[in-house]
Amino acid sequence: MAGMDLYGTMEDAEPRTLRKRILGLETLLELSRSLVSVREVERLDGLVLLTVMGLLSVSRAVLLTRDRENDSFHVFCRGIRDADVAGRLTLAPSGVFARRLKAAGGIASLRQEGLPKRESEVIAFLEQNRIHYAAPIRAKGELKGIALLGNRIDSKEITPFDAEMLQSILDLAGIVIDNVQLYEDLRNVNVTLADSNRRLKELDSLKNEFLSNVGHELRTPLTCITGFAQCLSYPDLPPDQLREFSQNIIQQSDKLSDLIDQILDLSEISDHPLTLKPEKGNLNDLIQEVTEQFRHDIEEKDLRFHMELNPVLPEIRFDVARTRRVLRNLLDNAIKFSKRRGRVVVSSAVEEEGVSISVTDDGIGIPVEDQESIFETFRQVDG
Repeated sequence: MAGMDLYGTMEDAEPRTLRKRILGLETLLELSRSLVSVREVERLDGLVLLTVMGLLSVSRAVLLTRDRENDSFHVFCRGIRDADVAGRLTLAPSGVFARRLKAAGGIASLRQEGLPKRESEVIAFLEQNRIHYAAPIRAKGELKGIALLGNRIDSKEITPFDAEMLQSILDLAGIVIDNVQLYEDLRNVNVTLADSNRRLKELDSLKNEFLSNVGHELRTPLTCITGFAQCLSYPDLPPDQLREFSQNIIQQSDKLSDLIDQILDLSEISDHPLTLKPEKGNLNDLIQEVTEQFRHDIEEKDLRFHMELNPVLPEIRFDVARTRRVLRNLLDNAIKFSKRRGRVVVSSAVEEEGVSISVTDDGIGIPVEDQESIFETFRQVDG
């Protein structure tokens, strides 16, 4: 038996070694073809682990792939129940074990010496589950993962050629893992850009719709002002009609001015927070003032209009101009969207934290699911 090795006689050793190397290179080439087509991390983990296990003929292995957002590894195992390793493999990329393995390079036997207690306990757990070897997965100088391997099924030692092939596969896996992560980043960016593009198109549509509505809102008081102004030129108008036409012009001018102020407010809010100028006053007085401005609209629709004001409402500090505008908007909407002879109620009340104004009507209302969206820029529920 002199001159024999694992592959036969000395004369046969070199051809057998060459054939084994060729077979290994063919395996590596086939693996590279499979890996480069992978785009999902989960599929990649399984493929890498199965390839490594097939190359070394091991029955159990664990693959740790780095979590880019946390200092931790994702765990993927074969031959060991997930329940056995869940919560136990607490090795971290920044830990002593991972740093040593990255610096050492190739495959290494698991050892507890010199490790912190927590990592030492993890290595002991792995050894109890018959995991005895570890090899780093790297790309661009970074640790992308760790392959943890059990003993070979045939009980043979891992040869230098096996270790060389294993590291070649893991280096290739590291490059593919990096590429897959870049692909996922690119895909996420594309999704974000698509969402942003959709949102911009939606905002552009809402803006055009808003401008159309604003144009309509501005045209209504302007048409009234023009009509009543023309009426003032009629000869021999009775004084009471002159007074009525003048009051209507003033009311519509106020409405037009208020709409313009709201547009300016919208522009101001988009640039910086709205500035409030609180002053002391009584909300009941403001309610009566604003309600009087809508007297003509209320009578025209023959609405059942009621004011339920608390007679002992205390004076408070509030921005009169802004509150007037809010109340005008609420009343304008209540009147506009109420049916003829509908009911509109304006009330004031004392609350625990101050006072409140409420405008109630029996119009179409706003669905509950849309009540948040009406506060978005240019948004109007019914268009």
